[in-house]
Amino acid sequence: MKTSMDEEVQIQYINFSVGNQICALRIDEVHEIIKMLPVTTVPFGSPEIKGFTPLYGKVVSVVSLRVLLGLPDEQTTPSTRIIVVPYHDDYVPLVVDSVDSVVMYDRFEEPTEEYRRYTTGIFKEIAHNDDHEAGILNLDVLLGNLTKLQ
Repeated sequence: MKTSMDEEVQIQYINFSVGNQICALRIDEVHEIIKMLPVTTVPFGSPEIKGFTPLYGKVVSVVSLRVLLGLPDEQTTPSTRIIVVPYHDDYVPLVVDSVDSVVMYDRFEEPTEEYRRYTTGIFKEIAHNDDHEAGILNLDVLLGNLTKLQ
């Protein structure tokens, strides 16, 4: 991205962990990061939905990003967080194992076969900096797949 003065604008990303995978979202795609809330489970519900919780005056589905990425769901820990993302004029709470940092990346490339083993299109691109790489999530694909499953 360039400004009117041809200076490159650095975009910040929120890094978070899901299993051994480091994922990221652009900071402007994140509404809020909160500690895990009490969740009411529903018997025989979809495995991606951990349950329901009140959020912003409404009862909303809490989504397990682990399950969406094909990993087994796990018990919450003190580092478990909910990343609330805006989606279709509403908010979707995504449960992640931990939120790590806010970073800027200097290099991006197409997802390799390793990243495609999850679900095609979930990662827009792979971001790199000096000490790690992260899969940049494509919320439209990720949450669009969830909508199709329900």
